Amino acid sequence: MDKQPQITTNDLMFKLKNEKDSAVKFVERKYLDWTENYELYRNKVKTNRLTQRQAVNIPLMKETIKTILAKVDDITIVDWRELSGDQEKELIFQEIWNRDMDRINIHEIDIQDTKTVLMYGRAFQKLNFDDDGFCVKALDIYDVIIDPMVDPVDIETARFVIHRNIFRSLREILASDRYTEVGKKALRMYLTSPDGIILSSENEEEWKKKQDRLKSMGVNEADFPTFAGGDTVINLTEHYTEVWNTKTKEFERRVVCYANDTIELSNHTLEELLGVTFWPFVTWAEDIETQDFWSDSVADLIRTPNKVLNIWFSQMVENRTLRNFQMHWYDATVEGYQPQTYEPGPGRMLPAPGDPNKTIMPVAVDGLDETMNAINFLTSIAERASGATAIEKGQAEQGVQTLGEVQILVGKANERSATLMKLRRRAKEEFAMKYYQIVAANYSSKMTLYKRGRDEKMWPKAVYKSDWQSKQGYEATVLSSSEQEQESTKEIQKFQFVIQQSPNNIPLRKIALARELNILKLSPEEIKSIQNFEEQAMQQPQLGQPMPGQPQGQPSPLQTSPVGVT
Repeated sequence: MDKQPQITTNDLMFKLKNEKDSAVKFVERKYLDWTENYELYRNKVKTNRLTQRQAVNIPLMKETIKTILAKVDDITIVDWRELSGDQEKELIFQEIWNRDMDRINIHEIDIQDTKTVLMYGRAFQKLNFDDDGFCVKALDIYDVIIDPMVDPVDIETARFVIHRNIFRSLREILASDRYTEVGKKALRMYLTSPDGIILSSENEEEWKKKQDRLKSMGVNEADFPTFAGGDTVINLTEHYTEVWNTKTKEFERRVVCYANDTIELSNHTLEELLGVTFWPFVTWAEDIETQDFWSDSVADLIRTPNKVLNIWFSQMVENRTLRNFQMHWYDATVEGYQPQTYEPGPGRMLPAPGDPNKTIMPVAVDGLDETMNAINFLTSIAERASGATAIEKGQAEQGVQTLGEVQILVGKANERSATLMKLRRRAKEEFAMKYYQIVAANYSSKMTLYKRGRDEKMWPKAVYKSDWQSKQGYEATVLSSSEQEQESTKEIQKFQFVIQQSPNNIPLRKIALARELNILKLSPEEIKSIQNFEEQAMQQPQLGQPMPGQPQGQPSPLQTSPVGVT
């Protein structure tokens, strides 16, 4: 095997620049569609002289996205299972997970993530560990680019992942200890050169481009965060890539942070930074393909129908306006006739020179009565394509007469969202397993957890790393809150069926009661009180006494022996 040369700094930057260029070319074809999707969602349209002269928008994009989001917007619940069966470790690690997820507000991050998938077709979450502990951020889809050769269902097959457009002020970079002194010095020298001055102005342009979508929403430029004192804006890139290590004779994953695509500020292995070797990103898509990583979205289905609806609606609005003007033609060849305008009013008489029918005539503006029917037809096509039917939006379907037909339509719409739920759950499982490996590599040996006691007070507990870290590892089970409730309900129904077959099996009844009480939000004292009552009720039939609250002479359903046998 030929020996591969060690990559120098210049060679490395050349490699990173080529990777970035190839990733940008791979994704930039989607930018125009993404921009239109976003503007339609925000009820912003661009007018023109020919087709849409009125700034009106039918909110088909927004109502479709919000309808689907409402169907899949259950709180995701992750239950951890220690693979060796150590329940004590399970309980402690579950509390660590719950604490971290509450701290980072994971529910809102999941909403951002799912909404990005519906709008753009794919979403990214970036996992990290800072002074406060584990952290995660839902990334702007424009700021993440990736290896074009990546497998769409496995981000670990990517040779590189890039998080770009991280804008920082020069003073912030120079004051940070995350970057090398050599890199800071090179950055200062570079920014004073002619090339550096040009790139500095280009960074300001890139910063303004990043705000263009907010400008289209009516946000003034003065409202944007500014860099006080004329500080220079630096565009940072975190480049996660594989580099050949000549000592170990294998590729290692490194994180290179550089400024303006020119100055290297830091270069570390991924294991040095996070203690892991996987890419600290979680990505998923709703419409997965075998070839194209950047797949289509639900918004892509709605974009063209929404644009056509806007054109038709704009024309109808303009048509009604023209009809309301009540304009007239007049015969310009009639001598002595000078047209005049008069103030309209009730009962007012308007003068005309001779026969008005021979001199003037109204401008004929035909109605567009069929526009509403065409709009309804096109809307129904978009609803069928997205699965967000009128019933799901809270509207009545035309032509639906029976309850059975309504239930069928709702069922079909739910089937459309089932795939989205499965893919979202799969991404959450990947997120959970990466979370475990990051916290296992970075959390210190001791932490303090807080638990609410029976007296409603918060009690601290010192937890050591050995209390929850597992050699066998953990397995994460992911369910949404509604799915978990459905699973619990089905389990209780199964218990009730088995109890009907064995009505005198007291241990089975105790287990079923415990599972049923777990569904209810009861305090430990309330659960204990209910269980004690049932214990007494199960013992009383053996003494020939009725259950508490049961009429005299009525046999107990919990009776453990046949009637008449003592």
